Amino acid sequence: ELWGVATSSMDSQKLTRLVLAFLAGAVIGILVSFTVNCTLVEISINAFFAVYFGILFLLIAGLILWRVKNGDHPRPCLLMSFSSLVLVSGLLCFILEKNWFVDMSPGFKVPLYSILGVAVCFALLFSIIDLINYCCGLCQSHDAKPLVETETQVYLVVAAAVIMGFIFGLVFGLLDVEDADVAHLKVALLRDESICYPIGGILGGIASAINQYLREENEEYTFNALETSELDDDDDDF
Repeated sequence: ELWGVATSSMDSQKLTRLVLAFLAGAVIGILVSFTVNCTLVEISINAFFAVYFGILFLLIAGLILWRVKNGDHPRPCLLMSFSSLVLVSGLLCFILEKNWFVDMSPGFKVPLYSILGVAVCFALLFSIIDLINYCCGLCQSHDAKPLVETETQVYLVVAAAVIMGFIFGLVFGLLDVEDADVAHLKVALLRDESICYPIGGILGGIASAINQYLREENEEYTFNALETSELDDDDDDF
């Protein structure tokens, strides 16, 4: 009976952590949606921000390529793909300034916004995760597990960034937010956000809950219980 109570208590705590992770991920997903859409707007209507983000993405792509060339990364193809995406996004920032692409058809602009949305979402998500890992490292013990550590968790974040960024860019381009005049820009952006907020919340919550599940399923996450069992076995031997 005691074992059943303990097991039920552990399952309840695990479920609580998963729910909290889902809620936290939903909030992050909504914030990412807001930031990505605002960034796309600024790149489209403001020449300064278009050039700023273009140069920033080109510098990030160059830094990643330099690390791949001079380092020994276990997944160089992944980094090369990511750096190429960021490089293309940097070039797109110069193309998507409103006065420069007025003659482009929607069928050409929408894929460009999708690619740019993926790049912005990539950079934003990984920055948020690095910041959370840093803050958790300051507040927790030295042995505490980072928010994202294993290769599977990294792939999960990459997949979430690709899906969310692609959808945000796709919706932004299909609604022609960039073509709205100044008087109606806020209304167009609110309509875009009303669609993207639920999507970002759901996808962010699901990704966060899966990440928490992977953390708890990792053998290292339960090392204390294993050590206790091993000590019990040693006592039985004596």
